[in-house]
Amino acid sequence: MEKYFFDMLQPDERARVRRLNTLQELEPLCLTEYAELPAVALLQQTTSYKELWNKVACTRAGLIEAGIQKGDMVGIALPNTLDAVVCFLAAVTAGGVAAMLPAATSPEGLVKPCMLLQPKLVITYLPEAPVKHYAPAQLLKDTPAPAVQVEPADAAAAFFTGGTSGIPKSALLSHRALMTGVYNGLFSPNGTYFQRYYALIPFTHVFGVIRNMLTCFQSGSTLCMCTGMMNLLSDLQQYKPTLLVLVPALTEMLLSMVKGYGMNAIGGCLKTIIVGSAPIRSSIAEDFAAIGVTICAGYGLTETSNLVSGNGEQLKKPFSVGKPYPGQQIRFVDGEIQIKGDHIFDKYINNPAETAASFQDGWFCTGDLGYIDEDGYLYITGRIKSLLILPNGEKLSPEEPEQMVNELAGVKACLVKMAANRFGAEVVTCEVFAPGADEEALRIRILEEVNLRLPEALRIRQVVFRQEDFPRTASMKIVRNMA
Repeated sequence: MEKYFFDMLQPDERARVRRLNTLQELEPLCLTEYAELPAVALLQQTTSYKELWNKVACTRAGLIEAGIQKGDMVGIALPNTLDAVVCFLAAVTAGGVAAMLPAATSPEGLVKPCMLLQPKLVITYLPEAPVKHYAPAQLLKDTPAPAVQVEPADAAAAFFTGGTSGIPKSALLSHRALMTGVYNGLFSPNGTYFQRYYALIPFTHVFGVIRNMLTCFQSGSTLCMCTGMMNLLSDLQQYKPTLLVLVPALTEMLLSMVKGYGMNAIGGCLKTIIVGSAPIRSSIAEDFAAIGVTICAGYGLTETSNLVSGNGEQLKKPFSVGKPYPGQQIRFVDGEIQIKGDHIFDKYINNPAETAASFQDGWFCTGDLGYIDEDGYLYITGRIKSLLILPNGEKLSPEEPEQMVNELAGVKACLVKMAANRFGAEVVTCEVFAPGADEEALRIRILEEVNLRLPEALRIRQVVFRQEDFPRTASMKIVRNMA
C-alpha cells in the first residue's frame, strides 16, 4: 500500500519524505532545509521559515513565563492569521496542549468550550474574555526560549468535533498521532514540496491544522493567508496557489469561478485540490481534470488525526475515498469501519463515557459504514447514526440516494430522511436545496430517474424543496438533526 502513495510523488521528492515523531522535530527540519524560504505570506508581506520559528520561540518564551508547563492546556481562539500559526506552534513546542477553540465573536462564546477544557490560559483578540487570557502580542518576548522536549505519546493538540450530530466533543491527539497525520498528508500528485497553499479551511478544524498548515510547513511550502471570504478572488489572483485544501462546497464554488472567469481568476497556477469532510460529485473531478487540475478526495475524522485514506485516481474511482494510508489496521464489524493505528486519538477530554463508547476491543469505532473493493479502495456507504428505520424495522442508509440526487444538475444539496406524507404515513423523503432550478422537472427526475437505480425499499416517495441551504457544521457538513 505504501508504494501506491510513494508513486504519487515526483522522483526527486521521495528521498525528502520522512516521518517525524513529535512536532518539536519540525523546527530543526525547517531551519536546516528551508530557513530562507517563505513560510507564510500575507498579501505583499512574507515571513521566512527562519523568521517564523524565531517568532515561535519568542512566543514560547512568553508562554513559559506565563506559567505554561508540560501538559498544560493552552486555548487558542484566533482566526486564520500568522498569530494563530505562531501560537499553535509555540503552545505545542512549549510542551503544552494546543486546544483549538471554536471561533468566538464575543467573550460569551468562549464560556462553554473553556468550561469543558479548563485551559490554563487562552490566547485571543477578545479584550474581555471570561478566563485568563492574553493577546498574541503580549506573549511575544525579546529573548527566545528553546523547545521543551516531549515523547511521541505526550498530548499535543485538541480539536472539537461534533460530526453531523452537532454535539461537540474535544478529541485529544498525541504528538505521534498528529505527526502521523502530517506524514500521510505529504502524499499528493503534481508536486508535494515547495507548493503555495491557501489557508481557507479554519485552523479550528483538524483538517486545517494537519493538512493545510503542518503539511505545508513540513514540505517547505508557503502558507498564504486568507484575508476574508469577501476577498477570495483577489487573494487567489495575487497568491497564485498551486495546491488547495478544501471541502466539497468550496470546491464547487471555485469551479463556478473558473467556469465564469477562467483559470486566471484563481491565479492560473493551481494543479491539485485535496478534498475532504464530505463526498464530492464525480462531475467536479471531471470538470477540473479538463482544465489540468487533479482532485484528490480523502477520508478521515478528527479522531484519526484527519487522514485515513486518499484517492490519487479520482477519475478511475470517482466514488471511492481512496486507499488506506499505511501504518494502520482496518476491519469491518457489521459494516462499520473500525481502525487501529498511531493516528488514533487518545480520548475525548473530560468525557470518559463517550471515549469508552468509541472503542471496541482497542479498535476505534468510526460510526461510518463502508467496504474495500477488490483493488484495495475504500468506500463510505453511510453513517450508522443516519440509518433510516422503515416501518417494517428494516434499516437503510440514506447516503446512496443522496449521492445520486446530488449528481443531478441544479441540486446544491439534499437530505434523505423519514417524514410524514400528506396522509400521515412515514415515507422516504428527499429534501432538496436547488435555488433557481425547475422544481417540478427536478421532482420528476428524482422520482423516476433516481428511483430506477435504487432498491425498492430505499426509493424516494416524496420530494420537498427548501428555499435556503441546510444548517451546516464548521466543516460544511449538513447537521442532520437540525435540518
